[in-house]
Amino acid sequence: MHNNHSSYLCAHLLCYREEMAKEMSDYLARSPEVQATKAAAGAKKFDLGKWKYAELRDVINTSCDIELLAACREEFHRRLKVYHAWKSRNKKRNAEADQRAPKSVTDYAQQNPPQLQARQQEIAQNRAQRYFRIPFIRPADQYKDPQNKKKGWWYAHFDGPWIARQMELHPDKAPILLVAGKDDMEMCELNLEETGLTRKRGAEILPRQFEEVWERCGGVTYLRNAIESKQARPTYATAMLQNLPH
Repeated sequence: MHNNHSSYLCAHLLCYREEMAKEMSDYLARSPEVQATKAAAGAKKFDLGKWKYAELRDVINTSCDIELLAACREEFHRRLKVYHAWKSRNKKRNAEADQRAPKSVTDYAQQNPPQLQARQQEIAQNRAQRYFRIPFIRPADQYKDPQNKKKGWWYAHFDGPWIARQMELHPDKAPILLVAGKDDMEMCELNLEETGLTRKRGAEILPRQFEEVWERCGGVTYLRNAIESKQARPTYATAMLQNLPH
């Protein structure tokens, strides 16, 4: 009887250990580090350098393949950076007049190369939604207003590593509203890690703080019009708006 009881306990303990090992294995497989490693391996599958812009756009707008989507978004924004760098080099003067983000953001990106590729960030972070607000004085206004009385604000909504919506509020000027897809050329082309916003004290705000200003400035109508004209790229913001009653 004693031997039977011992055998039962041993079998039960072995089964428990196997279950624990499986749980730990499943947990580790879902961890950000493992997901990022998988993304890095998956990145090698895609050679997007020769893809046309229209092909990248179509995949971003329609694909359900998470790794391919991440790779296409990264390639799309890489080309945006190349374009803006070329444009900046070839502009004879007033190179900052078309500034797409505050100088503190672009300066940080130049001085701090990102540790993770954007596509690795996207898969590891599972496209977290984050919102930011920082002061923004356009270069043209800076010289006219040395006391910074005309300080504006720059708002950004990041869907994973990439910007989905952007706002600029400046005194005595109409709000500037921008959405991914329709306004890519005027928006911040940097990924979230490159901007340094997550390390900037007081920069991150709550979703409702962003949404209240966005709605007050006509953002809902602006985004809805971009969706209906098929100019908006699918993001968390477009999905949420399409689920709301008209």
